[in-house]
Amino acid sequence: MGSSYTVKYVASPSLDTVQGLVADELAAADQMFSHWRQDSEIARCNADRSGKSFAVSPRFRAVLAEALRIAEQTDGAFDPTVKPLVDLYRDSKRTGEAPSQAAIAAARARVGWQRVRLDGVGVVREQPDIELDLDGLVAGVVADAIAERLTAAGVTAFFLDITGEVLCRGHKPDGEPWRIGVVDPDSDEAGGGAAAVVVPVRDQALCTSGDYRNVVQIDGKRLHHIFDPRTGVNATHDVVSVSVLTRSAALADALGTALMVIGEPGAMLVAQRFADAGPIGLLFLSYGPDGRLRQTRVGWPE
Repeated sequence: MGSSYTVKYVASPSLDTVQGLVADELAAADQMFSHWRQDSEIARCNADRSGKSFAVSPRFRAVLAEALRIAEQTDGAFDPTVKPLVDLYRDSKRTGEAPSQAAIAAARARVGWQRVRLDGVGVVREQPDIELDLDGLVAGVVADAIAERLTAAGVTAFFLDITGEVLCRGHKPDGEPWRIGVVDPDSDEAGGGAAAVVVPVRDQALCTSGDYRNVVQIDGKRLHHIFDPRTGVNATHDVVSVSVLTRSAALADALGTALMVIGEPGAMLVAQRFADAGPIGLLFLSYGPDGRLRQTRVGWPE
């Protein structure tokens, strides 16, 4: 995934055993979802222009089904067909030039989760040049999968950090909870790693999306990697970071991205649609009129 991971665990299984199962899950995810290898399932699916159903593995199917469900429940703020817009951002970051309105319009014409469905064989795209991008929840999916494997191996207390998405079970050897920091955007931009908030996490995932990384300045304007799939441009609200605390890392990962698009006003309405997933805590970091960072907490632990 072009990043790093950390696993800490409290149990008897050997280090080799734990490293092996973690490596298996990471390799499986890479084979399914990587955009950096031509033989991955998602790359082969995106390259197919036949207009016919493209057969995929059961696990790929399950992840895409979850992505489509989240897309529907977030009114398209999360969209697994956003790849053309992501590609525009990467081009702008490389060239230092903002995408033209024509380029944005052309990319938007290839974005739309409603034009993707699953049939008895695999993935059907009503428009052959639609391309899937599941990066908005894959790190969370992998964290959930590793957690299942660890639990099955008899590990009941562990901390996972998969490309910055965190999942914790049980507690540390001294009985204390795992304590996780949410990055202070001001500190991050200055090259530091201070936490704006520290929260105890047990049997939950904590995932954060923000617009303060992967930023490029073009003509005095900030362009970042979180686009509104419905407009093709960055959202204009003041929220710079959204953290989601809930049991499923995949849901927390995707919901963080969606709420960065939506902003505070409509966030709770959307979050309530996922009540079947259990309690959800939200932390919004934004800049007030005085330029100072402020916090908005909804269902967030003290």
